[in-house]
Amino acid sequence: MSVSKVINQQSFHDGKVVLYQLENRPKRLWLCRMKVPNGVGYIYRGTGTTDLYEARKFADELLDELRINVKLGKSITGPNLKRLVEEFEEYSKATGKQSNRDIAIIALLKLYAVPYFAKRKITELNQQEIARFFDWRRQNSVKKAPRDATIIHEMSQLGTFLNWCYQRGHLDRKIEFERPKQDGQRRPHFDTKDWTKLTRFLREWVKQGERKSGPIVRDRIMLTNYVLILANTGIREARNLRWRDIDTEPTETPGKSNIILHVKGKTGARDVVARTSEVQTYSQRIWELRTEEIGKKPSRDDYVFCHKDGTPIHTFKKGFETLITEASVEVDRDGEKRTLYSLRHTYATFRLQEGVNHYVLARNMGTSVKMLENFYGHTSNRAMADELTKMKVKKPKVLPWE
Repeated sequence: MSVSKVINQQSFHDGKVVLYQLENRPKRLWLCRMKVPNGVGYIYRGTGTTDLYEARKFADELLDELRINVKLGKSITGPNLKRLVEEFEEYSKATGKQSNRDIAIIALLKLYAVPYFAKRKITELNQQEIARFFDWRRQNSVKKAPRDATIIHEMSQLGTFLNWCYQRGHLDRKIEFERPKQDGQRRPHFDTKDWTKLTRFLREWVKQGERKSGPIVRDRIMLTNYVLILANTGIREARNLRWRDIDTEPTETPGKSNIILHVKGKTGARDVVARTSEVQTYSQRIWELRTEEIGKKPSRDDYVFCHKDGTPIHTFKKGFETLITEASVEVDRDGEKRTLYSLRHTYATFRLQEGVNHYVLARNMGTSVKMLENFYGHTSNRAMADELTKMKVKKPKVLPWE
């Protein structure tokens, strides 16, 4: 990250307050640095204005506020972001049930936020600083430039972390920041043709693995059934799925049951009804694999998707990327690269094409009707093609006076 040149520096209160601008910023907003008497370290803030008078007013009010905090014995700097990220990670691990969401938040913070904010104090973060961070984030990515949907997701992750900081007393206020509007772009998913191609490939892929070493066979069986279960349930919270979370519910059809998965996600706990009873078959394959390798039936508290030692598999990302590349279905018809999350989008797409009610589907997926309408509207129209092409049929005349 390049260092911006300081320009138009203005000093007040015997050098205790310095206002300045940065040369390469498109908006010449005034920034503030101040040293509070009896305080520790410097305080940095963005004033949020290009007007020097307003910036001076902001700095004077801030200086008064910080002086009062020093007299009251309050911290005016607080810990830096790096230290708080480490504390958040320790807190997350201490529960013994570190969620995928926590892992993703920590990864985002370590990869982008900590390097960007360096040793800045948590109390120096505000709406303007967050906006500048995401402007920088769009231009500095490990891979390709992030889409709006990615930025929105990361803003939500950062918001979760900042709310945790607020609850812990590291922030004296909640930091709200404006999120960009969704672009309404379709999410990469598998259409019927590519899904059929993938499922046919999976059968041969597992058979090929049987002719290789044991670990390869196991990995392929796990990944295959993981893919099939996610695509037929739409769940994203599979890492912590245990055997006790899979149940059946009798239906009115004799001998047929619905498969129910109890999951806990960012919208809370909910029961998910699987699209097909075949999910029981997919689960049974993993059950038989685990029974054979541990020499007994798995406990109801055991993880479904786990390593040989019983610990949960953190991610299938690399294996899935290899799988869809070998199956030649790594991108959709728009050229968008598919990911594990495409399985959830595939579930939503198929369910809407099959005529499932938006509200019912949203409840089952733990999402909103608005989200379904934003990203799967094209699917809804296709599903309602018969309804949209109805023609009014004239009633045949039977009586002469009609």
